Amino acid sequence: MDLTFDLGDSRTPKGHALVYFQVDTEPDKIYATYVVILPVQADLGKYVPPFLASHLGNLPLSEFSAFAMPPVPEEVASYAELQRLSQMRDDDLVYAGSMFSFDLPRMMESTTEVVQAYSQLCSDYFEPGKSLATDTAEPSLAAEPGRTPEDDGGSLQVNEVLFGLMSQNDKLGELSRLLGKLQFAQQGQDRSMVEEVTEEITTLARHLPEEFQISRLLAAAQETTTRGSRLAQLYLDRCFRLSAGDASSAQALEDEIHALQDQE
Repeated sequence: MDLTFDLGDSRTPKGHALVYFQVDTEPDKIYATYVVILPVQADLGKYVPPFLASHLGNLPLSEFSAFAMPPVPEEVASYAELQRLSQMRDDDLVYAGSMFSFDLPRMMESTTEVVQAYSQLCSDYFEPGKSLATDTAEPSLAAEPGRTPEDDGGSLQVNEVLFGLMSQNDKLGELSRLLGKLQFAQQGQDRSMVEEVTEEITTLARHLPEEFQISRLLAAAQETTTRGSRLAQLYLDRCFRLSAGDASSAQALEDEIHALQDQE
């Protein structure tokens, strides 16, 4: 995940940051969370009674060093307010991209990715012997030595297997993630990434019902216009409604889609 520092410097992170997201279909809203990287690693297992530990899922009690609160980004008053708070508290202010605000699993996943990315920046900066000029960006697949077109085909085959093992809800969560990735690639005019994500979505579509109309969703997402973004959002929301068995809401969304298409 790419993090954009509005306040602060990615080469010298403070270890605590206000992180915000934007939503294309809600341009007037900002969602934020607060990320903290602890300077001392804690073993929470010492403080949690055994009968409670079993209820904490996959929380890494023995290696607890970074977290975000709240775990799902919450709507905040304004970007100006985030700036004010960041300056007063001497926090990093970080933009983490766009997301779909109604997709709670994806919102939690985005928060986890932010914690991992910001934690890596802090690790690169604070660890002894690390250079401030260290490039923390992961190399692209195209830049890997010895990489061939067959490697990309192998990745697609792996995706084919993974998608086949996912539940329908997990597939829709993955679809939401890929749409966000596609939008980011289009904004950055990264043609290679656009092609890669398009292939992934096309592969995923083969594992979803035809009534979900993923090909039309993808075509709308590729328009790179406000109308296209809105159509993609409606198509995706319709997929979630159909998956939940809410036929009436799905039909209402389809009517809204047709009305928007008729405005051409």
